[in-house]
Parts: sequence; structure tokens; C-alpha cells
Amino acid sequence: MIKKLQLNDFELSYTSEGEGRDVLFLHGFPSNMYFWNDIKNQLKNNFRVTVVEQRGYPLSSVNNSIVSDFNIENLSLDIEKLINTLQLNNNLTIVGHDWGSIVAWSVSSRGNVKIEKLVSICGGTEFPGTSVYDNLSFDKGHHYISTFQNPEEADKLLFKNLDLFFRSSYRITSKIDYDLLDLSLNSLFTTYSPNNKIHNIDIQSLTDHFYNGMKQPISWYSNIDYNLELSSQWRRKLDIDITFLFGENDAAVKLNDKMINRLTSSGTNVTIKEVKNADHWLPLTHKESVIAEII
Repeated sequence: MIKKLQLNDFELSYTSEGEGRDVLFLHGFPSNMYFWNDIKNQLKNNFRVTVVEQRGYPLSSVNNSIVSDFNIENLSLDIEKLINTLQLNNNLTIVGHDWGSIVAWSVSSRGNVKIEKLVSICGGTEFPGTSVYDNLSFDKGHHYISTFQNPEEADKLLFKNLDLFFRSSYRITSKIDYDLLDLSLNSLFTTYSPNNKIHNIDIQSLTDHFYNGMKQPISWYSNIDYNLELSSQWRRKLDIDITFLFGENDAAVKLNDKMINRLTSSGTNVTIKEVKNADHWLPLTHKESVIAEII
């Protein structure tokens, strides 16, 4: 059963099932709390499993929102308040995918709640500033993160055909030539064709879930410069166990030497793993890899 935690300006939706050591799951973009269903169902007999629909997503939408409502401090405070309210203090492992991994790292770094282990999947610690993305251009336009700096206009583009957006987002990728990869919005999110295969996910349920559009989830990206200012107050080397999992064929995140060095320096006990034949949707295709890191 979905429960609600009343926060200052909205209700945060979550489920919490089972007993035992605590595991908290944070989804990314463009997903929702149901993204973790299969993994949750495998763990809830032996763990207390809590799954969140994060701020700005349909089950936790914010009324009369402005873009800055979705900065990393607010996103972190939501999760900290949930952890404290539910008393998720039994050797808590926090698991984040994509944007969820950014929030998980921030919550861990802020040090306001006790976390035993962080499992970061297809994400990392922080996004670089917008200037990095503004310097990138592709055949079909600017980097999608540059486009997402205007969430209203980006939402209009994607909302025209949500079915196409989700099919493009969840298509299977393999054998990527990163030198030729087009990371524009039009290339990543509006170019699905019948020749593409998609992951085992219910596209119709996603289009139904996001019937009001994507503006608030996109607004997370619109705060990445502000987030760097905010996180400078708590950015530190973590002393908890951290595992970073990446897919070998991830079109959104490339695990190169520069990134490995940055992630290694983020903590004192860091493990980095690249999963073969996996792409950005590793929790859907390689559930056993995620569960192994939790257990």
C-alpha cells in the first residue's frame, strides 16, 4: 500500500514492506517508484524495503512549483525526513539509480542520517555545471541537459508524444561508439523506431503515470549549477561502503578513466564495477547484480 509523508509543500509517496535490515530505493529519470518492484519483491521477505516516489514525480507532485523547488538540498531533505520518520536505522543501505544515485550520494554526504552503505547505479555523485554541456553539440541539437535548462519548453517537446519518449528512453543499447553518440534530446528521446527493442517495462503504464507531463522531473536538471553551490557546503570524502555499478553499454554515462578517478576519490572504501552486456537500465536487466551488492 502506498503511504504519504506530509512535508512542507507536498506529500511524499512511499511504500515500506518487510522486516529486518533497512534498504531504501531511489529511482531516477524518467522512472517512478514501480521501477523497483521486481527487486523489492525479492528482498522484502528478508529486509525492510522502502521505495520512494521522489519530489516532482506524479505521485509526489508539488503544487504551484517553481524550478528551484527541485534543488538537491530539497531532494535530500525529503529523504532525510522519511528516514527519520520511519526510523530506517537498521544498518541502512541506500540504493539509487540515475538521478536517484545523485540524491543518495548527497544524503550520505550531508551526514544528517546514518547510512551504512551506498549502492549507486548508472549515476555517480554530482553533475558538472551547465557550461560543460553547453559546449557540446550534435547533429540533432544541443546536449539534452542543455535543453533541459528550460523545463517548460523541453516538456512541451516530450509531451507531444509520451509513448515515443518512453520507448526511446527504454530502448536497448549495445556496442556503442561513444565518438559518434548523439546526446541531444531529439536523438535520445524521440527517435524510437519499430526496429528498436525495448526493455521489459510497461510503456503504457508510464505514459498513464506521467499524464500531466514531465516538467517537474525535468526541473531537477535545471538546478545543476545551483546544486554545485549547495553541495559545496557538505561535499566530502565518505567513509561508508560505496559501490558504483555501471552498464558496459550505457549511452547516458560513460565510465572512463577520468570518471573512475573522480569516483574513487569520493570515499575511503569505494568499489567500481562495470556490468557486461548491461546498459543504463541495469536494475531491469541485471537484478542479480544489484541484489548481490545489497546482500
